[in-house]
Amino acid sequence: MSDPLGETDDIVAAFQVDGHAARGRIARMGAALEDIVSAHDHPPAVKRLVGEAVLLAALVGDSLKFEGRLIIQANGSGPVSFVVAEWQSTGGVRGFAQYKGDPVSNDAGVPQLLGEGSFAMTIDPGEKMERYQGVVALEGGTLAHCAEKYFEQSEQTPTRIKLAVGENLQAGGTSVWRGGGAVLQQVASDDYRGDALADWDHCRALFETIADDELIDPDISAATLIYRLFHEDGARLFEPRRLTKHCPCNRERLLDILSRFSAEDQADMEKDGQIGMTCEYCNRLFEFTPDDVKAAS
Repeated sequence: MSDPLGETDDIVAAFQVDGHAARGRIARMGAALEDIVSAHDHPPAVKRLVGEAVLLAALVGDSLKFEGRLIIQANGSGPVSFVVAEWQSTGGVRGFAQYKGDPVSNDAGVPQLLGEGSFAMTIDPGEKMERYQGVVALEGGTLAHCAEKYFEQSEQTPTRIKLAVGENLQAGGTSVWRGGGAVLQQVASDDYRGDALADWDHCRALFETIADDELIDPDISAATLIYRLFHEDGARLFEPRRLTKHCPCNRERLLDILSRFSAEDQADMEKDGQIGMTCEYCNRLFEFTPDDVKAAS
């Protein structure tokens, strides 16, 4: 199998297992993921959860044929009250978690971080079009397990998902966050593929052998990993799409939002002659004077 992607990071690509009723997507993220998870000074387990949500949004969003946004969100009663990630049809991704500050272990999973709650996927096709949202209970030890339950209950589509996020040690002792993910889904059988159930069991068993370090390792490309899994059957890896960190916050947009607040609310927000607004996603602070707000009103 040729390797059209090289060792490229920050991509998502579809693949098809030849002659079998299974298809999927694989994503690899480096610099873009580092920027997203490092925007907030959260514990490693919380950063890992944010990274997993971003990867999941990219994998699912890229499979949808529409112009708009896909939003992944999990809400819970634990130290993380919610985690959210957004994918745009342009390939832009972003995400963040609302963390209460309670101590969490480095290997904490969904039950320890989110507790009891819900998992939702929202498709937003844009202005003047209706949103679609599916919601299920949080079930599973990882975000991947929760998403599998979602597809089982809401879509009735057999699905397996692998997500891995971790720190990669660089020369000089520094480390950066990297991540990788893959999704495999059963497709309908036909005369060419034959028994879809037997096909699915075969491909699923191979898919389950993916190790976390294979998804994170910068020296293992997406094409190399797909070849490792399905070289005996054959697989086609399609043209990748670029993933970029994208946060639409800017001074003009936030100033417009601020100008809609009441004069009382604006006065309550003012401190030392400045009104500050911080983007929850990228954690950037924007400051405005009361005169700035008046001019925008």
